[in-house]
Amino acid sequence: MTPYKLNFLDDKESLDLLLKKALSYQESKEECPSDLHVLACELSKKCKGLPLALIVVGGILLNKECTYPVWNRVLQTMDWYTKGKDCMQVLAMSYEDMPYHLKACFLYLASFPEDYEISANRLIRMWVAEGFIPLEGRATMEEIAEDCLEELFQRSMIQVLSRSTNGSIKCFQVHDLLRDLAMHEAKQENFVTVFSQASDVNQRYGGTRRASLQSCKPELLEYVGPNTRSLLWFGLRIPKCYNFRLLKVLELVGVRNCTPDLVRGIEKLIHLKYLGFRNSGIALKSLCSFRQMKTLETLDIRGTKVTVPNSLWNIRTLRHVLCDGIPAPTSASNLINLQTLRSICPIDSGFRKLPILNNLRNLHLFTSHEENWVPMITLLQTLYFLVTLDIRFTGSEEIPLPVEIVYPKSLPNYEKLQFLSLKGLWSKNVSLEANLFPPHLVKLTLIKSKLGQNPMPELGKLKSLKKLRLRNVVDKHVSIMICPDGFPVLQYLELDNNWNMDFTVAQRVMPRLTYLLVCDKIELHLPPELQHVTIKIVNQMTFKYY
Repeated sequence: MTPYKLNFLDDKESLDLLLKKALSYQESKEECPSDLHVLACELSKKCKGLPLALIVVGGILLNKECTYPVWNRVLQTMDWYTKGKDCMQVLAMSYEDMPYHLKACFLYLASFPEDYEISANRLIRMWVAEGFIPLEGRATMEEIAEDCLEELFQRSMIQVLSRSTNGSIKCFQVHDLLRDLAMHEAKQENFVTVFSQASDVNQRYGGTRRASLQSCKPELLEYVGPNTRSLLWFGLRIPKCYNFRLLKVLELVGVRNCTPDLVRGIEKLIHLKYLGFRNSGIALKSLCSFRQMKTLETLDIRGTKVTVPNSLWNIRTLRHVLCDGIPAPTSASNLINLQTLRSICPIDSGFRKLPILNNLRNLHLFTSHEENWVPMITLLQTLYFLVTLDIRFTGSEEIPLPVEIVYPKSLPNYEKLQFLSLKGLWSKNVSLEANLFPPHLVKLTLIKSKLGQNPMPELGKLKSLKKLRLRNVVDKHVSIMICPDGFPVLQYLELDNNWNMDFTVAQRVMPRLTYLLVCDKIELHLPPELQHVTIKIVNQMTFKYY
């Protein structure tokens, strides 16, 4: 594909772009006072038609008061004589304009490889572990970190690739120029050292505080000093982490077939706050002992086959545990800081021993035993801040979910619940009614519900719903699914079915739909106004992988 060449902007285009960014995308000609308009003309001309520079300057103005002295100070303090490096100097000015904690958050982005798609949640947990995020009021550090990431976006320091259903940043990249800036400033301040194939092995890096090894030989670890606080490893070969006793953050990306020696070595890292080796191919009976890890905040071992010892649940600092179907905690009583628990699979009556989790925001549960329903319902009654609830019944497909699970109205935060996912049969005595769902749901997933009715008329009444995933949601005698009205803000729809079915959408329904994912057993009948929607048809046998 021939790359598209982005031309320099003329004076009018430059001014329009600058003002749209600086005034939050309002109609700049009517909203901008005349004195500020004069300054904006001068600022836009200084950018010499560079779109990225204009956006960065506009982002700086966006975070300042719309007054003549403030805008004039920006104009007067910018170093425009840059010998051909205008854009980089503008970007550097945006960096200098940041508060101290935001500078640290930006410099940390140098730890990731070029063009790397960075998960916002993972980065936020690293920021918190590093101590970059200040406490403000009653908000959690993760909530403040989300604001920091959003501010970096407003300043045009990151490029958002996708957002979650509630609007928060989900995944992003860093522009090459901005990554160069981050790496330059990080090197100047000895903030992070990046090791790659091009690294000079003759140079000693013994004083580095943070190290990022990107597609390089494990032998380069010997150039990382013993006082390193953060180690990010991007590569397939296995590193050894025994000598880094002061590590607070350890992230292994792309590592396969981790050895028992590596896992045992992790036990010695008693200062760890963040430990992540998702999809690393570990296949051990037990991960390690956590008895000495008194400060661990995040454990992410999704995609691994390990058993987590009970000693994990005695760590009071735990904030996020992300695993695949590990047994529920049976003896802990002090998980007061836990916000994410994904996902636990209680054995027999394991739910009865679950501690009170007052600060839990995200809960994912698996169970195959009916006797867990009552203690599960009791647990939900203690969760005052829950935002995400995912419950999956993996037992007999003939056993229905209790109505208290289908409509968990005993949940203290029921009206504010945003994400709900339910897997399991619905009782024939329980009908689908929109007014019984949390009123502010933005994402709903129903799997193997086997409803005896067309669910779309009721689901269409959920006014905040943006993403809907339905997999085998109706009984076999239902062969036609019609959407007569509703779904005012729905953007994403996913449909899977084991038998042939017609799916019809009436006119003026789903006006904001942009993406439709369906299995090949469903025949679509869409109105003309939805012809622009991106449609992906997937073989039913492979649908489960999406």
